[in-house]
Amino acid sequence: MGLSRRDFLKRWAAAGAIAAVSAPVALPAQGKGKVRLAYLQLGWAATEIIHKEDLLGKRGWQAEYSVVPGSPVPLLNQLTSKNVDAIDMSFALAAKAFEDGAPLKVTGVATAVLGAIVARPGAGLTKVEDLKGRKVAAVVGTSTFFDIRALTLKGYGFDLQKDTQIVTATAPPDMVTLLGKGDVDAIVAWQPITDQVVLRGQGTYLVKQIELWRKATGRPSGFPVHVCYLVHNEFLAKNPAIARDLNDAQKDAVDVWYNKPERAMEIVADVTKLPPDVIKVAYKETVKMLSGLPDEQVDTLIAQLKINKEFGFLKSDLWDNADRVRKEFFHH
Repeated sequence: MGLSRRDFLKRWAAAGAIAAVSAPVALPAQGKGKVRLAYLQLGWAATEIIHKEDLLGKRGWQAEYSVVPGSPVPLLNQLTSKNVDAIDMSFALAAKAFEDGAPLKVTGVATAVLGAIVARPGAGLTKVEDLKGRKVAAVVGTSTFFDIRALTLKGYGFDLQKDTQIVTATAPPDMVTLLGKGDVDAIVAWQPITDQVVLRGQGTYLVKQIELWRKATGRPSGFPVHVCYLVHNEFLAKNPAIARDLNDAQKDAVDVWYNKPERAMEIVADVTKLPPDVIKVAYKETVKMLSGLPDEQVDTLIAQLKINKEFGFLKSDLWDNADRVRKEFFHH
């Protein structure tokens, strides 16, 4: 039966309306779920920027951030007990925890080595070898001390723990006090504490950890890592996207660090509560902020692990097998 043009258009419009109602509606992309990221208050790894700019939230995560004061060990315990899903952590301590059975993976890196040996002005220390027989303050259980001791042994052939008079401190402020009172000739410490001492005129840099690394390994390029990101194995298995998103968030944080220094320092001041003048010096002296887990970085990390095994901080034979380390310790 023939239809007039008018009736045809009416029916066509009605059919279109029905199709429009029954067609699937485009919904906003679903969030990726909840993630709890904790980090050290003095971690100095740009994680502060991820937090304050909510760079995980911008990637679809419902992110909860927590700042942990004090030493790294309680933060590590928060991860292993599943109170948080991801943390920033000293790379050496991460390896130690892993060989002791902690269920974690290294998903990315955050900052290059932060350590240094700082000498008291007037102590007559001009080179590393001058430390022999001198009083040196250190928090002996820290990864920075173990790293610097190993690199000094390998590069200069003497043992900070045996060939100097070690004065054991319980925390960085103790070392600052000892140096300021003239009770020790040098301290083994890390940023931003080292920068604070130098800024106040209480010490001068004798050698930085990056220089010890270059001397001990003969590697003119590449950056040994102080801080990395760890994710709990269980969370990673259920949420594999977190590894890439955390690395991408860190990359954005590093971009802020280098391209918006005023904003970066404002954020760091807010988190660390350090004076602005100390933060400016520490910012300038920072060796390198890092992100991701490229193959060349993994090669450097494996070299770090071998040195830590060679000088006794790490014990497992795992660290002698680069292929196993790549497969078991790192997440790709």
